[in-house]
Amino acid sequence: MMRLEFRHLETAYWTYRLGSYGAAADRLNTTQPNISMRIAEMEQRIGTVVFQRGKRPVTLTAAGRELIGYAERILALRDELSLFFEDGEEETGRIRVGCTETIALWWLADFTVDVQRVMPNIELDIDVDITEKTWKKLCNGTIDLALVPDDQLQQRVIRHSLGQASIAWMASSELVQRMSTLDTMDLIRRSILSLSPGSRLYADQFRWLDMQSIRPDRLTYCNTMSVTSRLVSEGAGVALLPPDLFAGDSLLQELEVQPAFDSLPFVATYLSPAFSPSVERIAKLAVANSGFHPGDVQA
Repeated sequence: MMRLEFRHLETAYWTYRLGSYGAAADRLNTTQPNISMRIAEMEQRIGTVVFQRGKRPVTLTAAGRELIGYAERILALRDELSLFFEDGEEETGRIRVGCTETIALWWLADFTVDVQRVMPNIELDIDVDITEKTWKKLCNGTIDLALVPDDQLQQRVIRHSLGQASIAWMASSELVQRMSTLDTMDLIRRSILSLSPGSRLYADQFRWLDMQSIRPDRLTYCNTMSVTSRLVSEGAGVALLPPDLFAGDSLLQELEVQPAFDSLPFVATYLSPAFSPSVERIAKLAVANSGFHPGDVQA
């Protein structure tokens, strides 16, 4: 049997991980015909078929499953070795980072400045989106690193805990005073400003409302947290927001309710193995710059 090369293992891994030759080609900055050629060459060298033909998404054979297991470990060790010997000032390239608006408004600037300082030859391509879409972008290879609320259903990823963010119903201080004759539940019921479907706060909000058997009189949807908080401060309704982010805003007031919301665990996460050794280092810089409360997340 002729020896395999790293390019064969990378091609097989990303084709399997992303589900198609085309997605693997985009990830590895090559063409789909090159991916097909590498896989054919790899199969010829090992003397067996790795992918079942005609399946969508691509499906591994029994031999292919064994090969991918080895490929994951070998590529991870290669990246670990590269990271050990690399000097941060010599690292180059573009790393695509996806994050939610909570992070973008809170501590993304500190994180970005730190990456520029520690890794001056790395370019960041930052994509701010809702939780669900950011996870999808990570899994389909559109981004290299995601800074998001954790999702334990996601597998085959490396997680670094960013801590936890508390969330609570918030209203304008003026509205609370004006509606002082109403209890908190009635205030929430009157008018809710909701973030878009697909955001983690959207899901937690409706789960809580269902538990309390509350059906709001009015729902207004907004796709950005910054605008939602402004609408809340103007008295347009109440919204589920991270109170620590708006602690300095005297126009906003946290509402005390029972049961209280659990804090949201956030992670810096990337596919295993990482697309580049730089991804792990940038993830650790995100951990160092996180403004969230400490919290542990299982890797």
